[in-house]
Amino acid sequence: MDTPTDAPNGTSQGNPIPVVTEYIRERDQERKVTPRRDGPLTLLELPVDILQLIVKEITHTNDLTALALTNSALHGLATPLIYSRFDIVWPDGHITATESKSVDALTYGLSTLCLGSAFARTTRRAFQPNSRQVAKFKGNEYAQYIKKFSLGNGPADWVAEYMISKESGKMLGTMVALAIAKMKNLETFIWDMPTGVLSDIFMALASLAEQPDRDCKLSRVWIRWHDNSEQSGIAVPQNGNAVAGTTALVPQGSHVTAVGIMLPENAAHPSPRPPVSYSNYHCEYPTFSVLPPLKSLTVLDIDEVAYLDEMAILIERSKDTLHELRVGISTNAVNRDFAQAWDGSGLRQVDHKAQFPGGSTIGERRLGGVLGVLVGKIYDIRQHRSLRGKMKLVADNASAAENNASPTTPVSTSSSQSPLAGNPSPSGSSEPSQPQQSGDTTAAERGQQNTADKKKDGSKGGKGSKPTTVTKRVLDGKLKLQTLELERVTLSLHVCRQALDWSVLTNLTLLDCAQHENLWKMLRKYFQPTSLNNGISLSPNGSRIASSPPLQYHLALKSIHTDATTLALVNFIKETLAPNTLEVLFLQDRRRSSSPPIPLAEVFKGCLRRHPQSLRKLLLDSSAKAPTNPNAANNDNTRWRSWALSSEVVQYLTSGRMLNLRELAVSLEYKDWHTFLQRLPNVPQLRSLNIAHIADYPGGNFEPRELAHQIADIITLRSEIRLCYVGVGTKCFEMLESRDTNSSGATEISGGTSTPDISTPPATLNPFTGQMNGIFTTSGFANVNGGAAANGVDLGDAEDTSEDEDDNQSDDSDEHAEVVDEYDDGWVEPGASVKLRLREILFYDDKVAIFKARHGKL
Repeated sequence: MDTPTDAPNGTSQGNPIPVVTEYIRERDQERKVTPRRDGPLTLLELPVDILQLIVKEITHTNDLTALALTNSALHGLATPLIYSRFDIVWPDGHITATESKSVDALTYGLSTLCLGSAFARTTRRAFQPNSRQVAKFKGNEYAQYIKKFSLGNGPADWVAEYMISKESGKMLGTMVALAIAKMKNLETFIWDMPTGVLSDIFMALASLAEQPDRDCKLSRVWIRWHDNSEQSGIAVPQNGNAVAGTTALVPQGSHVTAVGIMLPENAAHPSPRPPVSYSNYHCEYPTFSVLPPLKSLTVLDIDEVAYLDEMAILIERSKDTLHELRVGISTNAVNRDFAQAWDGSGLRQVDHKAQFPGGSTIGERRLGGVLGVLVGKIYDIRQHRSLRGKMKLVADNASAAENNASPTTPVSTSSSQSPLAGNPSPSGSSEPSQPQQSGDTTAAERGQQNTADKKKDGSKGGKGSKPTTVTKRVLDGKLKLQTLELERVTLSLHVCRQALDWSVLTNLTLLDCAQHENLWKMLRKYFQPTSLNNGISLSPNGSRIASSPPLQYHLALKSIHTDATTLALVNFIKETLAPNTLEVLFLQDRRRSSSPPIPLAEVFKGCLRRHPQSLRKLLLDSSAKAPTNPNAANNDNTRWRSWALSSEVVQYLTSGRMLNLRELAVSLEYKDWHTFLQRLPNVPQLRSLNIAHIADYPGGNFEPRELAHQIADIITLRSEIRLCYVGVGTKCFEMLESRDTNSSGATEISGGTSTPDISTPPATLNPFTGQMNGIFTTSGFANVNGGAAANGVDLGDAEDTSEDEDDNQSDDSDEHAEVVDEYDDGWVEPGASVKLRLREILFYDDKVAIFKARHGKL
């Protein structure tokens, strides 16, 4: 029998109780040494982590600033939150500067980030030369707290002063670069001003990855480029719009393939320009090619192919981390060669041998267009098509050999093409066959490719030698994007299908993109839902079960925004997406063609009734363009009437079926306006509403504030409605709740008149009913209890102490008391409950998605 061995401390290993007892005894001795506090802890005596949680609940910058000036400890906690965001928001263009100091907030802010806190240090040394140096005045580290740096767009004449071609723009770029180099915690960089971005700023962003700890937090970059036509020497039309529509410009005799525009055999592409030196290069370099891997990349108003080449390098580096990609072509460049999608044997996507974009020798006509250039470092169109041609040739030869060997045996052949991720069924063709659009690889192309491959294989070996394997790295990657937003980008169907993983894409935005209709047809064809049952289900008696088997859907799209709604899109949403999965649907129809828009009934049946329980944000707008004044009498834009909601659609939207609807932007007919108001309580979860147009309004023009007041009246009567932002026409209003019983600053929502004075006593909130309690008289809503107590009279003994009071007055008081009891809930609540007032505001494009989407641009 084994005996337990003794532990080094004298206790047995199987009995840990003495060890625990000794530990508790030591902790008790420590508690006795620590002085016991009788009173509660003050705010500053709380642990630092608790104070940090408390300070984080303060969101307003002015409150954080006041807190930082209170105490040095609170200053250290509030400062990181104050400087966590650096946002420059430009004022309206009509506002003029009246201050004596004309230096703007942008210059002040950058000065604070670039320079040290010399004011306090210098002042202290000037008045107290012998005082010791205070550590907190040695310098500032404000830049290290910044997590988001944002420069918004503003009025054109104001922003033009900061163009990089001017001295002020160069100075601004230098100051921003100096400040960014100190922002070691920077996560988001946004430059939305169309002034241009210096290469110094990109190099400063790249330096964030060279910190000693190698911990680069930069994950999101947003750049809006400027008009570079002056530096490049390219003429721009006076109207600024090179192309008015979304149809790609096809040269005479050409045809469109799945990759792009294929020129006829007797035509040739123009010779590319020779490479230029760095000193003669007209674009900023380096730009995107030096940035670390990102999660989100947004580049808008691109007017140079050099920016696309730089982006291709960054996309290759961020292939495993990139989740959001937004690309927009400038209106001045949509007619240039690099903005079109091309196809041909002599074209390439990117120049792999070029040291920088100016050294490229392949010209601006690129294989696959803009999308082909962006994925050129991870997906090779020509290599993929050549490999697929070989696979198909081998499969055809094998099939022919098997048929010759056993002609009576049926052979089941499958497609030689590897199916797309999530593709339920193989198909022999690569793209949907469309009129005026050939397949992915024509017979002539296949012959040229096979001949070229044979020559290439023969040149590598001697006579009779076997073909050697190609050592070149196969570029067959896919971008696993969750968000893809394109503006004025000509789509290459081959790139869209092969270089994107559609099984993970959730948000898709296409604005003024050519070939959009063919894209919906292609997605509908290759991502049809498949049945989960293998074979035919039979009942016990041998008959086929009539009920349809469950379907498996292969797309995860939750958000769709397009400005060209077609029947192909509606059919795609109806047949390809699982029911009640679409959350955001922004449909606009701003095509410049004269063809009539798709009927609203088709959109209702194919989209709204398909996803009633999942839709959170809905916008329906068929106007050709955003009118400057929809109330103007001479406004000829009546295209929006095509999608003015019918009575059936209005009743469906307000029936209570759409439980998750938060934002709604539609146009109505005046005959359904009051129906909409009456049924508004059925959608209490609605947060934002935008009524852009009202058809057949009496008198023609309508007053937005008056209609907003009518909505506010409904909200007052039905407090469960949580509507906050209301846009009517060109005006936007915010619904504000006011619990202040002081009538000096309160106004009624219906007429804007002053409310009666109910300042004494303050109304109290009933915790059970949620209503305000109080007793008021009919004359001025004076307080009965307060008046009696002020005179030193007990209200219960009022009849005994007023023996000389007139009988008629006593009768009137009794009658009034009965009225108060009988109609207490009817007339007390409006005077003491939460009141609403309207505040006219600008459209919050950054907060409300339907307000931003109404512009139809990124």
